[in-house]
Amino acid sequence: MRLGVLLAALLSAVFAASAFAADTGRSRPPARLTEDAKTLWMGEWVACQHKRLGALAAEIGVKIPSGRTPQVAARLIAKTAEAPLWNLETELRTAIDGCRNGILWRFYHLR
Repeated sequence: MRLGVLLAALLSAVFAASAFAADTGRSRPPARLTEDAKTLWMGEWVACQHKRLGALAAEIGVKIPSGRTPQVAARLIAKTAEAPLWNLETELRTAIDGCRNGILWRFYHLR
């Protein structure tokens, strides 16, 4: 019984890690967004993909410890960069997602 539970936990962790590592950033906003939200998403995508991940972290003042995945680092940078800019929660979530995807897209596609 314990072995089965341990094996199930291990397999779910492996699948979650592989799905997380496969996130290389999108270059288009999600289809579910309104036109205004798509514009916001793309604006933040462009703003956040202009610099490399490390340079952007240094500019914003975010320290990225070694061993952090690019996905976690991009999310941390995006949250720090976008938080003071948006008052509404929905706009903030959209802006963070666009910024995070811009950072990841540059990291994986423009090395």
